[in-house]
Amino acid sequence: MSGGEIAVVPMGILLAPVALVAVGAGVAATMAIRAAQAGTEATGRALEQFADEMERSANAQDDLAIRTRLWELAAGSVARTNQDLRLLAARAEKSGVRLALPRPIDLTGRKLADTRDLVAQAQVSLAGLRAAVEQAEAVRERRTLLVELSALADSAPSAAEVLARHQTVLASRNQSRGTVSAKTHKVDERRVHAEIDAILCQLHEDASADDRAEALTAAARAEQQKSTSMSRTYLDALARTVRKDINPRIARRREAANLLAALEQPLVADVITDAAPPRPPCFDSIERLRAVVRGDADLVDDDRRDAHSALNFAQVEINRRRLLDGVAEAFSGLGYSVTAGLQVHHSATLSVSRQAWRGGHSADVWIDEAGRVRSRLIRLAPEADGEAGRCADLNDSLRHVGAELNRHGIGAKVHLPSEPVPALMRFAPGTGSTTLSSFDDSAHSARTQDHPEENR
Repeated sequence: MSGGEIAVVPMGILLAPVALVAVGAGVAATMAIRAAQAGTEATGRALEQFADEMERSANAQDDLAIRTRLWELAAGSVARTNQDLRLLAARAEKSGVRLALPRPIDLTGRKLADTRDLVAQAQVSLAGLRAAVEQAEAVRERRTLLVELSALADSAPSAAEVLARHQTVLASRNQSRGTVSAKTHKVDERRVHAEIDAILCQLHEDASADDRAEALTAAARAEQQKSTSMSRTYLDALARTVRKDINPRIARRREAANLLAALEQPLVADVITDAAPPRPPCFDSIERLRAVVRGDADLVDDDRRDAHSALNFAQVEINRRRLLDGVAEAFSGLGYSVTAGLQVHHSATLSVSRQAWRGGHSADVWIDEAGRVRSRLIRLAPEADGEAGRCADLNDSLRHVGAELNRHGIGAKVHLPSEPVPALMRFAPGTGSTTLSSFDDSAHSARTQDHPEENR
């Protein structure tokens, strides 16, 4: 009789899409979530390696392992680029600069070659836009800091000269990182200048205007010390400020942007928006992450934990949707009519039927809490006959559905009941009272867990 199920291998491991085939929304969202969970260091490495790996592996993209590696790098590169976009947008807003920033990249509908070109174009655009933001920040910080530093300008060089030189170091740090140069007359001054330049060159390129102001203030104070002991004290303070305070804070801001990039991926955002009330408390992390990216807050462990919880929640639901879509497509391919079942809001249930059943039966197909695809024949009219044949038909179809899922990269194994499981009776109004056939408690529990209305 009916009542079979399809056990599905956890979809945390996806077969990589063919290089020349565009990825679907579910796979794109899953890759975005994985990239975020891998962390900012992994996405940074992906961005560095993606183009080279594409060139090196161009002739071997039919190999599954290579395709998997390339798609992982593609997802990481996209995550890193979207992270950069969010951080730069926040800096531009604070500085009052209006920029034509590229839109965040979504892998949905993209091929590998598309992704490489999109990432390359976005990164080129980001480099120019970042320079524009830094110019605006420099004007703002110059006005602000000159007031504070003027109190220190009791001897040459002036606060304006000190600030101008340090801003020049910051502006060129991406090109001169690891090298220092200074043009002064005294040996001690040259040593102090060189050390200050070396420390400022370590300031992360995503430093906000507030970060830069903090570093520049410390640098100016270090430069204007006259005694050797005080100079060393202030140089050490500058180093701690950059290495222990500012850069770690920027790293946490980048981590927040990385998590936010995945949480705002279109399908992930839809899943979170569509979550049935009450919404999980972890969804509040999205607003907190936005505050961190803006520089209005710092990332704490609770934010990090809640963001990962929200991503895990979204991943489970995306897996369910992808699985249900695959089941619906497979049943349609077998000639079934497939409609939404009893639930109406992003239903996790399908109602399937075929013309040969002459309206007397249908079948519910749903995903239980364990992620298994379950099925049950439904008798729609008191006089409907041929139940044994319908059950055999449905069970045979489940075997084909399982094969189709396997063919599309969703590992599936079909299990059919060893004991007869009678059809549920769900009569339309006017055809008789709605009743339930008697069947084993475990089957009833599994069925009504997702559909409590069966007990009404």
